[in-house]
Amino acid sequence: MGTQLTIVMISMHTSPLAQPGQGDAGGLNVYIRNLTEALIHAGYQVLSFTRKTAVTDQAVELDQATGSKVIPLSVGRLSLPKEALDQLTAQFADDLVRAVKQYANHSVVLHSHYWLSGLVAHQAASQLHAPVVHTMHTLGATKNSSSPGTEPAYRVEREVFISAQSDVVTANTMVEKQELVQHTGVNPQRVEIVHPGVDHEVFQPCGVSVWPGRMTDHVPKILFAGRQQRYKGPHVLLQALAILRDRGFHTLPVVHFTGAVSGSSEYDLQAKAHLLGVAQWCSFSPPVAPETLASYMRAADVVAMPSITESFGLVAVEAQACGTPVLAHKVGGLKIAVADGLSGQLVDSLDATAWGDALESLVEHPRRWRDYGTAALKHSAQFSWAATANRMAEIYTSSLTTSTLI
Repeated sequence: MGTQLTIVMISMHTSPLAQPGQGDAGGLNVYIRNLTEALIHAGYQVLSFTRKTAVTDQAVELDQATGSKVIPLSVGRLSLPKEALDQLTAQFADDLVRAVKQYANHSVVLHSHYWLSGLVAHQAASQLHAPVVHTMHTLGATKNSSSPGTEPAYRVEREVFISAQSDVVTANTMVEKQELVQHTGVNPQRVEIVHPGVDHEVFQPCGVSVWPGRMTDHVPKILFAGRQQRYKGPHVLLQALAILRDRGFHTLPVVHFTGAVSGSSEYDLQAKAHLLGVAQWCSFSPPVAPETLASYMRAADVVAMPSITESFGLVAVEAQACGTPVLAHKVGGLKIAVADGLSGQLVDSLDATAWGDALESLVEHPRRWRDYGTAALKHSAQFSWAATANRMAEIYTSSLTTSTLI
């Protein structure tokens, strides 16, 4: 079959072109964008579908030779919360089917991302006679097990349905596969493990190094890159700083947070920094392009990820590709993305005292963390988007021959 294949990427709730770290854009957007680029480079046609959220949203041609595009569909009001989109999946699916029939040059495989897009894919699959490959990215039941009540029951129920109906479900790691089997009951034989990659041309140790935060000599510099929301845990770093101060440390790390507020407006990180009395060691900036983020990572002594859970943790691998060690919560895919005690350190809980201990290690044992950075570069080398695309292409091709819808 070679490259005679059209992959239909479905990302209903957020565009692959959106700026990560802002709104609903994060690792999922980075994943789709980089996987798409790698597939196009390999000669495949990729049609990415998302929902139109601005008057200026227009179809974007990604590659003329393959006919690859990003196509925003005008479904529902422009401004809608993610929680309202499940009522629009049928209309989105109908519009997607019409567009696919217009633009697809080859046999079609649907690759849906996140549960909302999974519903779209299954409503479109029978009309297109196409198999469905689904990637959850996050699982409602996993979120609820870590933070009860985070996700509604209807999301959990629909994820069970999507897992049961998909030809293939992909997981970033064995940990995520086990969670999928446990929480959705999906047949383990239909779950394929495909590690995400990293763009080594952008995220590398050589290049411009820019620290965007407070400039203080001879103190560790910590970078948090992601959305400012409770689930990502940046407040844990503030609490840990306060603990170090209360222990009598005169030398405290400086922490820079790059990313936008996402979700509840009551989650005010800057206000919390002032309330805890650690604002003088903190700074903030909006999300930035990958090249700029890489320059921040190169300048940092450590990148911190105190997330409640992560299906993988792309930021962790990107940081390590820059030669920067990672301090992260020992959970989910972060246990694969970070080599604990080698390329960084994993913290068993989100207890502020435990994170205070980790920051104390960073202050008192700088050489150990520099050694982590050296090992981080080697650890990150095993992850590439070309390898991810090659593995996904195998899965797409196989699904065409085994799907009951063909």
